[in-house]
Amino acid sequence: MKLKVYILLLGGMFLLAGCSDFLDVVPKDKQTAEQLYSTKAGFYTAVNGIYNRLSSEDLYGGKMSWEAIDIMSKRYETTKAKLYFKDLSNNDYSSTYVAGALSIIWQKSYELILAANLLIEQVDNQRGILSETEANLMKGEMLAVRAFLHLDMFRLFGPRWDNNPDALSIPYNESTKVTTLPLLPFSTIMEKIIRDFNNAEALLVDDPVIINGPMASEVEGESVQLRFRQFRFNYYAVIALKARAYLWGGDKVNALVEAKRLLEDPKVKEYFPAVDPNKLLANNTNPDRVFSSEVLASVYMKSRDRIFLNYFSSTVSSSNFLQPHSTYVSGAQTSLFTHLLLGSETMDYRFQSQWERVVEENAKGYVFTKYKAIDKPNSESSDSEYFYSKMIPLVKLSELYYIATECEPQIEDGLKWYNEIRGKRGCPAISESRVSLITSLGWSRLLAQEYIREFYGEGQVFFFLKRITIMAGYPAGTVLPNDNGKELSRATLNIVPPLPEGEMK
Repeated sequence: MKLKVYILLLGGMFLLAGCSDFLDVVPKDKQTAEQLYSTKAGFYTAVNGIYNRLSSEDLYGGKMSWEAIDIMSKRYETTKAKLYFKDLSNNDYSSTYVAGALSIIWQKSYELILAANLLIEQVDNQRGILSETEANLMKGEMLAVRAFLHLDMFRLFGPRWDNNPDALSIPYNESTKVTTLPLLPFSTIMEKIIRDFNNAEALLVDDPVIINGPMASEVEGESVQLRFRQFRFNYYAVIALKARAYLWGGDKVNALVEAKRLLEDPKVKEYFPAVDPNKLLANNTNPDRVFSSEVLASVYMKSRDRIFLNYFSSTVSSSNFLQPHSTYVSGAQTSLFTHLLLGSETMDYRFQSQWERVVEENAKGYVFTKYKAIDKPNSESSDSEYFYSKMIPLVKLSELYYIATECEPQIEDGLKWYNEIRGKRGCPAISESRVSLITSLGWSRLLAQEYIREFYGEGQVFFFLKRITIMAGYPAGTVLPNDNGKELSRATLNIVPPLPEGEMK
């Protein structure tokens, strides 16, 4: 069986479309590929073009973060929402709207994979233009982009694989040619993903993030190309994504190894410290609601403010309003921060900083504010100074705590990681007396609650639900609280979308 994936690059130059901000270097007119890759600046233009496309609304600035993928995890009340949102929430893959959205995600992802392959080829062919360090960093980042996108295409479209590793899943494109790509078995896909991440890590050994940290500021007279490493697939992000990939491959031993490499690294603790509640909760002007200090990789979205204004604000029309289920955030035993297993936890930093109670008739409760605009002190403040106001996370240090929790062979050891990250969120530790509860239910119930609290609006909840509900070894019964005391079961969670039909042109 083969899936045709024809990808047009608009003459090879689609990646040059972008916006003008401090992380972008975009030429005013089009160039040929030969002209583009004849200079160092041209290479960085190509790199920035790829990262710009990652942040588009068709991918991680929208559909793959707060919009389609998040709505498909059944977190929102869609009674009055437009049909597109309703169909997403119902996982109605026969819907024209849903099928169209998934098709766009697929197409744009494979376009970017091809663009990354083209850039890798040019780096290898034009070694005299870039220094060895620059070439290695650039190639390492592009290999990580390729692995990351293939992993997400598998996480989204891959079939049940726990009992059939030879099941055909998705294509893996390592070519620069526009061609027909065969569907590959799950086991082959995972081997290629891990290989690309390993090769990326090896090439990124001189990543400046290792010596200098994220470097999340501008320095006069210094290029931004090697700064703001949290907006790039840097060395630490690659290790974190490798842990994610191993977990999805069912290899908990190696997932734990990779997670602990970062969790136990003193440099990581220094460079990516836990969010400071004193700067977050007492700051009503420009709070860092995405907890940017813990973000390992992200996309830079210039228009991020519009996400809240157009979809989460209580003043939005009911058809566009993404409102959590009526009892979901607070006020009932099945709500996110008042849960039967954990009790009332409204002291949670995520509750205090990312949710606001409103009185408008349209909202009736809480609205989600993670992407709400911040107020800059004055008009002279640059975007780079408040870079976190444009940030949408792709992978965060907190995910590694949850991976370690799940992958530790002994529940008591997993509980240590679980309680450590809870402490960083202002929540009390769960006593070892709860071990019997974890033993009977597995980690899925408690981790589900943490994933939702932590990754709301980032797309990761859908992927977590898919993984725990189709992999062997997890309880077959209820999974998560939904609305008004209802539960989401495996039967309810229809979260294996079909591959897009037809040709991608």
